[in-house]
Amino acid sequence: MGPFNKWNKAQFMDNCNTPFGLMKVIKDAEGKALDLECLYGNPAMAELEKRTKTTIVNVRFSQQHGEEAAREWAEMLSPAANGNTEVKCRRYLETFSILAQITAFPVDQDICGVFLQDYTTFVRRLVKSLSGKEVGIFYYDTAKDIVIADESLQQFFGGPKRYDGMLSAFAMTWIDETYVDLLRAQLAGFPANSGLIEINLKLKNANFIHLALTADVMSDEGTLAIGYIEDVTHAPTFAEQTERDTLTGLFHAVSAKERIDEAIMACYDTGRIDAMILLDLDHFDMVNKRAGYDAGDEMLKKIAEILKNNFKGKDILARPGGDAFIVYVSDLNDKRAALQISRTLNKLVTQTVSGKDGEPVRVTASIGVAFACDNGGNYEKLYQNAEAAMFETKANGRNGYTLA
Repeated sequence: MGPFNKWNKAQFMDNCNTPFGLMKVIKDAEGKALDLECLYGNPAMAELEKRTKTTIVNVRFSQQHGEEAAREWAEMLSPAANGNTEVKCRRYLETFSILAQITAFPVDQDICGVFLQDYTTFVRRLVKSLSGKEVGIFYYDTAKDIVIADESLQQFFGGPKRYDGMLSAFAMTWIDETYVDLLRAQLAGFPANSGLIEINLKLKNANFIHLALTADVMSDEGTLAIGYIEDVTHAPTFAEQTERDTLTGLFHAVSAKERIDEAIMACYDTGRIDAMILLDLDHFDMVNKRAGYDAGDEMLKKIAEILKNNFKGKDILARPGGDAFIVYVSDLNDKRAALQISRTLNKLVTQTVSGKDGEPVRVTASIGVAFACDNGGNYEKLYQNAEAAMFETKANGRNGYTLA
């Protein structure tokens, strides 16, 4: 502890939030660096020991990492320990499960001060502050063919759980064999400080993920990248995203019009019976007022799910706006089938929620039905007729249906 006592920044290091230690380089008789020993660690270093269940202070590096790794680290820190220069680098510290920003500087003969900044946490916080997005850390060891990822990314791979926010290594066995070489090729050509990888990969569990990574640093040992991994097994395509209502996932008015116009033409060509069933919720404004807008959104999503579960195939489901829904049914056996569907819908969409005052709020639906070949040659005319029938239902007391 003699060298540390003589150093005038001792008090600062004790209060520093970054793990800091005094490292002594152990040399052989010829002065060749062989090993390291941590003579002192500040409270932040002690916290890192506790968090990673690892002993650092007063332990030889070779005891935990082996002689080869100890020699490599001793040689790396020797310039600082010899009093020549400051050393800066980034290394993956398997013992601590972090990618560290290492800064070493001279203190005394064969002794240097070393900061171990958790670089992954620093980068994650920086990116989140700039973009508002959660990102993950992805490190590929080219020599060992393993991926080191933080916990936020491991959920997609089924990798081992480690410490919150820290890295963990596991073999690249979570990817389907036919995609492993594709990922290797992408990572092997990753530029050092720029570039972007975007690739879809199939996992062993048959799910697909979209991997989007931006390189931050590359060394001989591997590549550190910052980005995200997204499960795209059941993700909608871009076309689907642009043609659907974001809240309910049903078609919005424009995309519904295109599909219903096509269906009406087919109706005239084949002589089949098609119907537009227009639902408008009764007293929905009371849900927003008494239960809150979040409750209103949840009700709209629930009704959309009811429609999805009960109508399949050629049927077209849409939310043209507000609290209105369209169910366009094709190839009915007869017109009475549309009326039976309307009666069933009245029962299915009737919902009750609790208001903020604890009192129930009941929502029903007024329905208007218009047949494609009888009530209009296009979407606009058909919708107008179904809407007129729906308003007639409301005028007659709501919670029912009317045929145009």
